Amino acid sequence: MLPALIAIAYIVLQIIGKPTLAPANDAYRYNQAALQLLGDSPEQAHRTALKAYCHDKVRRESRSHGLKPENLRDDAAPYPTPGKGFSACMAESADGLKPVSPRYERIFEVRPGFPVLAAPFVAVFGAGSGLLVTSVLFTVVGGLVAYLLLRAVGAPARIALLGQAFFYACPIGWWGGYPLTEGPVLALIMSALLGAWWLFHRRLTAGTLLLAGSMVVGTAVKYSTFLLIAGALAAAAMVCLVLVAGTRHRGTYLMAALNTAVVLGIGALSIHYNLPGSTETLQDTFTDHFAQPDVAEPWPMLVELNGTYWTHWIQEQVRSPWLIAAVGLGAWGLFRHSRALGWIVLAVGLTGIATEIAHPVDSQGDRLMLNVWVIAVLGLPLLLHQLIQGRVDRERVPQLPVDSTAADSRPMARSAR
Repeated sequence: MLPALIAIAYIVLQIIGKPTLAPANDAYRYNQAALQLLGDSPEQAHRTALKAYCHDKVRRESRSHGLKPENLRDDAAPYPTPGKGFSACMAESADGLKPVSPRYERIFEVRPGFPVLAAPFVAVFGAGSGLLVTSVLFTVVGGLVAYLLLRAVGAPARIALLGQAFFYACPIGWWGGYPLTEGPVLALIMSALLGAWWLFHRRLTAGTLLLAGSMVVGTAVKYSTFLLIAGALAAAAMVCLVLVAGTRHRGTYLMAALNTAVVLGIGALSIHYNLPGSTETLQDTFTDHFAQPDVAEPWPMLVELNGTYWTHWIQEQVRSPWLIAAVGLGAWGLFRHSRALGWIVLAVGLTGIATEIAHPVDSQGDRLMLNVWVIAVLGLPLLLHQLIQGRVDRERVPQLPVDSTAADSRPMARSAR
């Protein structure tokens, strides 16, 4: 029952911390899509989703206002009543929440997976809480899958529980508590890793079904992310076939073929449906969500922005190197435990770096780089287990008594002979 209790504790903490959430622009658009799936007209869906957004915005502004010491003075300017703030928010975005651009809306239209998953919860809990419940529940599932994966690779239950708890406590759990796609995406990444591990251990049917199912649902939620995940797993399978003994069997070949097929499939879908790609993403970045004219050469601008961003990132990490330390130690623990496990988890984790390189925006850095924490979530508990086990093994080695008389007599006997 301990994994369930840890999951319940995470849910309780999210309920307590809900008032601290900032309003999410993306959540407004996912809410619109979910409401239309439930039968609302576009106008009704817009208004209901906007009400949820404005309620969150007014609550956040009221909270921030109350935390300012100067507002406690008797002569402080009165803060507008929540009703007036709500009315102003609704009037300001009567024609749609900014940014209003068909190209920007297209980015969300081609991600139907999250609204489909959230629609039942939106129907029950409403537009204000339905998305949040969906994301939190998927984050809970992701932590439980992390527990199962650690057990599958041979970790004791108590070590696997640490991995599950760390999944909730690290930035994965933080962003999983927002009404965004991070909760479902990370849960599906963990299930894909479990499916890949099963394939490595010749559980062909279960591994294929879990990996393929995770990829299909993940593609519907966020195809750009799972294009990288599939490519990373395919590359990791190839590396294992060459470098890791004992992996040249049907399961590894099947994993490589399955992920290669996913990459080709997403590429074919992108061409057929003209899905927004990397160039469109860059234009979104450099035109303030298409509010400005397109830039002529976005790729050189991306290179320059990366130079500035990563210099700033390294400086921040020097002052607070917890991410680098956690990921570095986690990778060490993974490769000490199993080189095959190390390669597949490292490959998936590095997709977070690739995402950040493609979209180096400081305000969203920790969210875009979220996948790297998978290395720490799985590797640190395994490293701890290895250290504990090594100490136990050393203590169990018997200390043989030394017979000094016998030891001294042997050379004498040999010299006499």
